[in-house]
Amino acid sequence: MEPGTIDNLSILYQSSDFIVVNKHWDLRIDSKMWYETLTLQSQLKHRFPELADPDTYYGFRFCHQLDFSTSGALCVALNKAAAGSAYKCFKERLVTKAYLALVRGHVSQSRMSIRYAIGKNTTEGMTHMMCIEGTEGCENPKPCQSELIVLEHGSYSGDPVTKVLLQPLTGRTHQLRVHCSAIGHPIVGDFTYSHRQDSNPYRMMLHAYYLRIPTGKELIEVCAPDPFVTAMDSNWVPQNVTQRLEDVIQELKDKGTHKEEEEEESQEAAREEGAGGEGSREETEEQRVQCEQWLAEWALE
Repeated sequence: MEPGTIDNLSILYQSSDFIVVNKHWDLRIDSKMWYETLTLQSQLKHRFPELADPDTYYGFRFCHQLDFSTSGALCVALNKAAAGSAYKCFKERLVTKAYLALVRGHVSQSRMSIRYAIGKNTTEGMTHMMCIEGTEGCENPKPCQSELIVLEHGSYSGDPVTKVLLQPLTGRTHQLRVHCSAIGHPIVGDFTYSHRQDSNPYRMMLHAYYLRIPTGKELIEVCAPDPFVTAMDSNWVPQNVTQRLEDVIQELKDKGTHKEEEEEESQEAAREEGAGGEGSREETEEQRVQCEQWLAEWALE
């Protein structure tokens, strides 16, 4: 697969309010560094100059983040109202995100819940990293949970690897990378969390595959094409299938639909009980303030 260029932006979904792109690996969302001219923002401005919002610093509002090394589905809001509706979905935990990854070694359990708390690494020379609770220099660890489902066992360049589906149920920085490393199965090509050893692969093998955002106006649901197939990378040789990707994604879709129905029933019950009392107004005001803060101008660290 060729490196990203200014004009090879892949669009997975587009409406009057949202665009979902298939972000390239090793590409920043945006940058204030003069020498980093190729970013997702610059790709979007090149492809859709008429959609850039002059009221924002960069031109486009990203509904969530993807690491520099991670590829896959990333949702962009085209106006303030759309950004607010997406934010509401994230706040109410209605968004479903699932990632594909190749990890080192053969994972023995077919499914795992990984619950290591994650904090900032304050050790000299490692401040760009996160760490799990109990690690020396780990500051302010917060509870985190990731779900891992084994799809296939195989090999990459002759070494044993496992293809997995990862679902972050919390949103800590580098969460999936840290959790995979913590269980002894770092992501293939993750130089940072492999003790600076895994440098041979051409990329880090983490890809945002499935994204579902049920905004009030529209359902955004996309799958970004799987890059971890032999046809695209002959170094990856699958040997046996544990679970079919299609079946696991359907399971996630069903859970998402059920969650949305429960939320709708809960809101309906609240309306019937006369929601709108003082407590309800205070909560709504708090949510409004949080939303405005989230929509305010921001810059990546």
